[in-house]
Amino acid sequence: MKQFLVFIVLLASSFCKSLACGYSPYGEDIRYCLFQPEYFNYSHYKAFYYNANLFGFDYDENPNDYRANVEANILDWHNYTNKMVSVEAIEDFNNNLKLTDIHAKSTNDFIQYLYQNKKLDAIGYLKMAKNCEAVNNVFEEDSWERNEIANTNERTVLLNKLVRITQREKNLYFKRKYAFLTIRLAYYAKRQDVMEKFFEDNFNLSKKDYLYNWSLFFYTFTKSDAEAMVNAANLMAYCPEKAYASYYYFHENFKISEVLQQAKTKEEIANVYAYASIQKVDKTLDYLKEIYKKNPKSEILGFLLLREINKIEDWVYTPYYSNYLPSTQFDYWSDNTDKITTETLRNRSENDRLYAQEVLDFIQTIDLKATQNPMIWKAAQINLQFITRKYSDCLQQIASFEKTYKTNKAVEQIEKIKALCITANQEYGKAIIQPEIQHLILKYKNDERFIFAFGRELEFKGNITDGMALISLLETNFDNGYDVSNVEWQGNRIRTSGNLEVFYTYFDYLDFVYAAQDLQTIVDKLKTDFSSGFEKAIYARLLKDKDYLQDLLGTKYIRENQLDKALVTYKSIGKSYWDENYNAWERGNYGEDYSFDQNPFYDFKYTKDFIEHKEKFLVTKLSITEHLIKYTNLAYNPKTKDRDYYYFLLANCYYNMSDYGNSWMMRRYSSSSSYYGQEFENESYIDEIEYRNKKKASTYYKLAFENAKTPKFKALCLRMMDYAEKNTFSSSKRVTGQFPQFSSDLSGCENLSNYFKSRR
Repeated sequence: MKQFLVFIVLLASSFCKSLACGYSPYGEDIRYCLFQPEYFNYSHYKAFYYNANLFGFDYDENPNDYRANVEANILDWHNYTNKMVSVEAIEDFNNNLKLTDIHAKSTNDFIQYLYQNKKLDAIGYLKMAKNCEAVNNVFEEDSWERNEIANTNERTVLLNKLVRITQREKNLYFKRKYAFLTIRLAYYAKRQDVMEKFFEDNFNLSKKDYLYNWSLFFYTFTKSDAEAMVNAANLMAYCPEKAYASYYYFHENFKISEVLQQAKTKEEIANVYAYASIQKVDKTLDYLKEIYKKNPKSEILGFLLLREINKIEDWVYTPYYSNYLPSTQFDYWSDNTDKITTETLRNRSENDRLYAQEVLDFIQTIDLKATQNPMIWKAAQINLQFITRKYSDCLQQIASFEKTYKTNKAVEQIEKIKALCITANQEYGKAIIQPEIQHLILKYKNDERFIFAFGRELEFKGNITDGMALISLLETNFDNGYDVSNVEWQGNRIRTSGNLEVFYTYFDYLDFVYAAQDLQTIVDKLKTDFSSGFEKAIYARLLKDKDYLQDLLGTKYIRENQLDKALVTYKSIGKSYWDENYNAWERGNYGEDYSFDQNPFYDFKYTKDFIEHKEKFLVTKLSITEHLIKYTNLAYNPKTKDRDYYYFLLANCYYNMSDYGNSWMMRRYSSSSSYYGQEFENESYIDEIEYRNKKKASTYYKLAFENAKTPKFKALCLRMMDYAEKNTFSSSKRVTGQFPQFSSDLSGCENLSNYFKSRR
C-alpha cells in the first residue's frame, strides 16, 4: 500500500523563538477541523477521512484500535456462542492465536466454550481457517520466491481438501463459511474457476451478509473492469472490512460514466456516485445530490456529507484563522506565493463560504427523516450556518439540537460552534466573552484549534486583550517534541518577514504584528484586579509573563521613538527582572546571545576601548533609555558645552541599536543581518527601515560634525557617517575629500581608541 509519509524535525529555542529558514508548516499541521469525524459514528470509514497529508486516505492496519465497530466475523461468533463469550476473547483468538492453540486445555474463553459445549463443527472449521491463514500469508513467504513451487503445491493440496469439505457440508451456516475459505484460498492459488463456481453456488442475492461481501471482494477479481467497479462501489458502501480494499485494488480503473452503465439498481447507482465522491478532494455536492435521489437511506451518504463539511472547514477556517492556504494546496514552494496576500486569502475564504451556502441550501431541501442518520445532517446544518454567518439561525438550531441529542458525543462539537457563534455575533469593538459560554472555554481549554479560533474571533471583533489571553494558553511545549495538534499561524503573507513569518507563540505575534498602543491595553488589563476564577484562568499565562510583556511594550515604544513612554514602562518593572534577564550570568527566558555585553554609547563591535566610559552604569533597556533621554536633552540644549560629544554618543547608540550593533536587543528579540538589497523595506516592523539603514545614527553623526570644534573630530564624524551607511571600516571618500591628512588613520578600526582621545 502506498502512503505519503511526512516527517518533520522542529528545532525550537526559548521564550522568544524564531525558526531558521527552511521549515514551513503545511498539511495536517495547519488544517482546521472543528467537526471531528470520530464523534459521528463513522469510524469504519476512517480510511477516507479528509486528511491533507495522505491526500484523503489514512489506512490503519488495525482499525479496531480506533473504532467502536466490531468486525462482523467477531460479532457472528459472539452470537454463535449465545453471547456467552466476550467479544475480546474472540478477537484474541482471531488476531493472536495459531492452529496449535486450538485444544481442550486452551486458556482462551472462546476455545474453552467450544470444547465444553462440544461444538465440534465450529472447532473443525476454526482449525481449517487457521490452516488457511498460514498458507495465505504471502508476507511470510520467501521474498526471493525460492519456495514458490512448494507454496503453490501446499495451497493446491489444501484447496482440494477445502473443496471436498465445502461440497459435503450439510449445515448451511458452516457451508457458507467454508465456501468463503475456499474462495479466498482459490484467489491466492490463482484458481479463478474455483472462485467463480463456489461464489455462484453458495452466495445469492437473498442474503447479503458479511460472508457474501467478503466473498464478493475476491469474486470481483474475476470480472471485467466496469462490472468489478460496481462490486467495488457496493463493497465500499456496505462492507466496512472491505471498504479500503475495494478502493485500493480497483480505483485506478474507475470511470464513472462507464460504471454507471453497469449499475442495475438505484442503490447501485448511489453507490457508484459514492465511490466516485470518496476519491475527490474538491467539491462533490452534485454527487451527494445524486446519492440522495437514488438512496437517501445510504449510510455512506452521511459520511460523505461529513467529509464535505471537513473540506469546507479547511477551505474557509484554515485561511481565515491561520492565514494559510487550505491544507491540500501545497503552494508554499511556488513562486506564486509572492502574490498570495492576506486580502487574497480572505477573498478565497469568502468565496468558499458561498459554496458552503450551496451545501446548506441542499440540506434544507431534503427530508431529514428519510436519511439513515438525521443527526449528522442537523449538525452539518449548524456548522454551515455558522460558516455562512447565519448566526441567529445557527443558535436557534443549536438549542434544538442540544435538547434532542443531549447525551450524544456530538454535542461537544456543537457546543464549540455555539461559543464561536455567540462571540462572532457581536458588534465590532464591543465583543466580550459572554458569561453564558465561559464554562465552555474552560471545558474545552485543551482543544487547541478551538481555543485559537475563539481567540481569533475576539481579535477580529476588536477585543485584542481577551483574544491574546486565550491564544497565550496554547503555548507549545517544544521540549516534548513537535505535534500536529500544535497551532501555527501567520500574521500576514509578506515573504520578506524573515524568521517571523510563521508564529507559534502569542509573544512573537504581539511583537511582530501589533503597535505599542495595542499592547498597552493588555498591560493595563494585567494591572487590574482579577476577581473571577474564569478571568484568572484565561489570563494565567499573561499574568505569568507580565514583566516580559512590559519589556516588550517598552521595546515597542523605542521602535516608535516614544522614549518618554518607554522610560515610564521600563521603570514600572521591578529591579529583579533586570537582574535576572540582563546580565552576563542570567538570561531568564531569553537566549544566550540576548544580553548587553557592551555599552552602546561608548563601544563598538570589534573595536576595543573606542571611547572612555565617562559614565559607568549597568547596561539594561532601562539605563540605555534613561541615557538616551539625558543625552538628547544635553545635545539639543544650546547651553551645553560639548554638544558635539553628546550628538556623537547618541549616534553611537542608535547605530548599536541596529542589526549590526551590539545592542540590537533594544529593538528586537531576535535578529539577523543577512538581508540584502531593499527587500527589508517590506518588513512589518514599524522601524524596519531605521533598523537596517541606521538613518538616525547618520543624522546624529552629521549633527556632531556640524557642531564639532576641531578638524580631527569633524573627520571622525564623517568617517562614522560612512560607517553607518556601509557597516564597514574602509577608506572614506568624505574624509579623503575634506580631511585627507586623517584618511590613513581612519581607514581601519584598530587605531580609533587613540584617535578619539586626541580629537581636540
